[in-house]
Amino acid sequence: MKIAIVGLGLIGASFGRALVEYTSHGVYGYDINPAVLKRADELKAHTRALEDGDLKEVDLVLFALNPDIAIAEMKRICPLLKDGAIVADTCGNKRIIVDEMLRLKAQYPHLRFVGFHPMAGREFSGIEYSTPQLFSGAYMILVPVDGDEAAAFCLRDICGEIGAKRAEICSAEKHDRMIAYTSQLAHVVSSCYVQNPLSAEHVGYSAGSFADLTRVARLDAEMWTELFLQNADNLSLCIEDMISRLQAMLGAIKCGDGDALKNMLAYGAACKELADKKRKEDE
Repeated sequence: MKIAIVGLGLIGASFGRALVEYTSHGVYGYDINPAVLKRADELKAHTRALEDGDLKEVDLVLFALNPDIAIAEMKRICPLLKDGAIVADTCGNKRIIVDEMLRLKAQYPHLRFVGFHPMAGREFSGIEYSTPQLFSGAYMILVPVDGDEAAAFCLRDICGEIGAKRAEICSAEKHDRMIAYTSQLAHVVSSCYVQNPLSAEHVGYSAGSFADLTRVARLDAEMWTELFLQNADNLSLCIEDMISRLQAMLGAIKCGDGDALKNMLAYGAACKELADKKRKEDE
């Protein structure tokens, strides 16, 4: 296949590097930053830079951009694609993207669309932190658009070629509901936790728990603001649930209710054991 990647940050460049290293697909990369394109050449993040004339030949275009930018680029590029080309994204929210894809599908019925979210990432962003191993053993979420499961399966097979563990196929609504909890809430909690002034004095007083809980606080504030607000309904419910649990635990601690506190902690430990069991069953 001929695959174009629009946006060569951490995800786009890693996807390109994996395709170049592990498959025989032709990979054409595009980024608005010329320095990034030069670095993509050096890192073999693409076969070569994407030119406008290539768009009429590519079989798949992957938009590895923030949602608002991805939508703008889709609108620009879709009119240039051949019949049957697949258009996919890597955005962290899916309802906003799939709604736009449905509008584009009505306008360009000869194109195929898939919402795509690789469950892989790193603490840092940008092409310098890309790696061809990023998707090894990772889960991929696929959202067929307009019922086109065949297009989703095509992308699933490509992900398998670069080492992905499994693909979950679901609706945009389920994706956003689950990601609000598994990803976005974790970033909210990490950011709030590390804002305690004591974080600046942690050296000598912290171990793995501090490092684990603060890892994702080093985030791209602009991108995550966009993601949080686009998924505000689901994320708000998750935050409200977290607040209610914190308030219950705070109440038990303040009034010295050891039995209530012990029960809450035991329940949390049991939930963790169940989550780990489910993960092991999938391995």
